[in-house]
Amino acid sequence: MRLARRSSSPPPGPGRRAQNGTGSWGLSQNLRRPSRSASPAPRPKAGPSGSGPSGSGSALGRWRAQSRKRREAGAWQPPPLPAQLEAIGLDNSEEALRRVAEGKSVQILLEQYYPEKLRSSVQMQRLSRLLQPLSPIYMPILPPLPDTWMFTAQEEAQSFKDYVLEQPPGPTRLLHRVYLLPLSEANPTPHASRLRGTLPDLRMFAHFIEAWFDLPCKVLPYDGLLFGRGIASRSNGHGGDLQYHAKDSLRQLRIRLPSDGFCILGITMEDLFDSSHSFVHSSLSVQDRAGIFSFCRLDPAWYRVSCHMDFDVMKVVEDYPKERREGDLETLLRRGHQIVSHDLGHFFGLKRCQFFLCRMQGSAGLHESDTNQDKVDLCPVCLRKLSWNLACSNHEDAPTDLEAWCLQRYRKLLAHAEKLGPVLQSFKVWVRSRLAQLDLDILPAAAAAAFNVSAVKAAETTAGPWPVRSGSLEANEDEDPIQLTPDDLARREAELLMLFARHDEDGDGKMKVKEFCQLITEVDESFSSISAMKMFEAADLNKDGSVEVKEFLQWLLCATSPGEAEVRILKRLAAESRLAGAPTPDELDEDRRICLPQRLENPPPRLP
Repeated sequence: MRLARRSSSPPPGPGRRAQNGTGSWGLSQNLRRPSRSASPAPRPKAGPSGSGPSGSGSALGRWRAQSRKRREAGAWQPPPLPAQLEAIGLDNSEEALRRVAEGKSVQILLEQYYPEKLRSSVQMQRLSRLLQPLSPIYMPILPPLPDTWMFTAQEEAQSFKDYVLEQPPGPTRLLHRVYLLPLSEANPTPHASRLRGTLPDLRMFAHFIEAWFDLPCKVLPYDGLLFGRGIASRSNGHGGDLQYHAKDSLRQLRIRLPSDGFCILGITMEDLFDSSHSFVHSSLSVQDRAGIFSFCRLDPAWYRVSCHMDFDVMKVVEDYPKERREGDLETLLRRGHQIVSHDLGHFFGLKRCQFFLCRMQGSAGLHESDTNQDKVDLCPVCLRKLSWNLACSNHEDAPTDLEAWCLQRYRKLLAHAEKLGPVLQSFKVWVRSRLAQLDLDILPAAAAAAFNVSAVKAAETTAGPWPVRSGSLEANEDEDPIQLTPDDLARREAELLMLFARHDEDGDGKMKVKEFCQLITEVDESFSSISAMKMFEAADLNKDGSVEVKEFLQWLLCATSPGEAEVRILKRLAAESRLAGAPTPDELDEDRRICLPQRLENPPPRLP
């Protein structure tokens, strides 16, 4: 009877999509703690100052109290800097806020939660270096727009202290391996990757999981459990395709979890639904340590449909393509990496992040996750949660040096992203920037541009004002030319790279005309569409119809005589940076220097 009720639930009509993202990113999670047999190793107990979550008298508590009062949709406000620092577990006193404004590091707190071997002052100081919320490495969340997750979300924000006191699940000596179970059969034909509905090679996802979570991951043989008994199904109105009930699948996955498995993830190209949503991309049960992921609607080819009139029956017939177009597989892989890393984080007890732009941030659908989440890593709050979880576990590969573990994790992720070419281009930019910050401890763009010593010295001696080109776009005689020192150049490059990543919708490291014009409009609404098109032509140095990262930076930063349009863009970014409270180059200190983005190979030095 239960299967009959689920099977008879009304399916979506032909061509129907969930409105306002409903069901689009429904995780259907059960975040209860696992049974005692699967519990992690004992965690360090809270000290005297850790008796409970942040009180109402703290900055975080005040922000939460204000959030609870605003129950109407769209009333959520981003946390202020003191609340962000408290959520990470850093000092948020007035002196600490002044140090952050100067680009300096602040003291780490809550050391009592760590194992004794990690509580030394040296270890904590090195860990503190990893957790500094330095802009523009870690971007704040903006006030929510309609049709985004934060616009209607009522979930309580989870700080590091909250996370520890919740005693989240984690790997143990006996339960430490992640298993991937393919639920769609592989296509052995040579050109299978071009066919819609073909499951990607899961070995690349296993390698990614090992780099992201530092746990071994194994791909199991194909299992056709979706097509067996006990799984409810229905038509989804997409040709002759069927949908399968996600919760029924979880019950079958639970009994297939190997004895040493921390969790098992079933991955399929079939469409999924549950009792509350017309479709879901994933469904998790943390208690059962099982999850199922559908890559069906992550494939851009799934959404393409053409119609024609069948005059024999006088009816409009829908045709669905059987082959993917160029770039579809890359988009599917990029989205697959995002959903796997986000959802697998829930098995470690990480809730949706509300403090920074973060991989664990909630999403209302592909329109939101494609914009931000798949281009960044974990924020300082979530990074501390994951590193603490792994450090407190008793499995044999638990990290004993958190700074070394984090650097090694970034290098593994960068190596994985480089193997995939353009698939994770924007994420690759972020990781390179982060490594430049941690390895070199210098300004982001100076590291990103990989200037050699002679080039930097030459730039310091030849730096001068940029002349305004006569006849430039929408010139304004009242505007004064700007002067870029090497530190100014570094900061501008960091800001431009983050701006580029926000508007690179498909994450391939290139911007088409539409994306480029949207970027220009965001920076300065006074630019006309004709001016934006002219700027696109100027930025497209190799004339291939798209603007790459290198071309974008070279257009704005490496030109010998920039036009008024370029000067206006850089000035606007400088003004927004000061309004946001970012430190100016003069305020940077050797004790803590901000840094970010991608390395340019042998960029031309700016000439006078």
